[in-house]
Amino acid sequence: MCGCGVLHLHAMLSRRGAFTRVGVTPRRVDVDALLEVQPDLLARLVLHRRERLAEVIPDQLDARRQELEAAKGFASDAKRQRDQLSTTIASLKAERNTYQAKARAAFERVEELREGMEGKDVIRTPDPAWARERLQERLNTIEEEMQQTAGDHKTEAGFIASMRTLVTEHEAWVAGRMEKAGDHVAMNEARSEAHAMLDAAQKAHEAMLLVVHDHQQHHRDFVDQDEGLRRADSRTRRLAKALDESEQAIAYWNGVVAESLDQNHPLLKAMVKVAEGGASSFVSSKPKEEEE
Repeated sequence: MCGCGVLHLHAMLSRRGAFTRVGVTPRRVDVDALLEVQPDLLARLVLHRRERLAEVIPDQLDARRQELEAAKGFASDAKRQRDQLSTTIASLKAERNTYQAKARAAFERVEELREGMEGKDVIRTPDPAWARERLQERLNTIEEEMQQTAGDHKTEAGFIASMRTLVTEHEAWVAGRMEKAGDHVAMNEARSEAHAMLDAAQKAHEAMLLVVHDHQQHHRDFVDQDEGLRRADSRTRRLAKALDESEQAIAYWNGVVAESLDQNHPLLKAMVKVAEGGASSFVSSKPKEEEE
């Protein structure tokens, strides 16, 4: 019988020496043929197999650790880029909400001013064009009369005084109207502010949507890199565990080989038990649910 077949079947029969490679389906070995193998030879074969594995695993483990470190770097970079975009989104969202709040406040002022203006004589233009034109006509009339009248300095002073009186009266009239028009001006200013805030909020929202699109892609990249990191970590842990188990098995089988295998040794007892039709240690250790 080949050594590989002996090794695998012994691994199935002995919990201490069990070791099979993941994804490899071992060949079935006849139990009677295995029982013909001397325990000392079997122990040496198992020890040799474990030593071979202990020689191969370190190189594989180093490769897996390098792969793990690379995966950590990729996952960290992906997370950093995603988190940066998350911060940008939060900032743009806060900016948008601030502009919207200012717009609401401005519209509320517009409504308050409108309610306060109801029933009042609201003047939209304190100094209308027709009033300015009428003032200019009166001033022109006085100036023409002054030029056509040959008078002394006192007469000219009277004309100038009349012109100043007209201007003063017009300014006083405009000032009175401006007090009445103040609420209307304030309402227009509040309305303009509200529209400006809405425009700013819209721009912030549109900018946020662009970043959200990029964020979704970076989040998918992060999920992929994180899954790769988990796989690399799992492979590294499995190999590290396999190396540890192999080192423990080597120590155990070195002890077995060094000992004299008398009839009271557990291996010989197990061999006799199987030879007499009993269950192997592997079968007897299986949970009852698996046996059923």
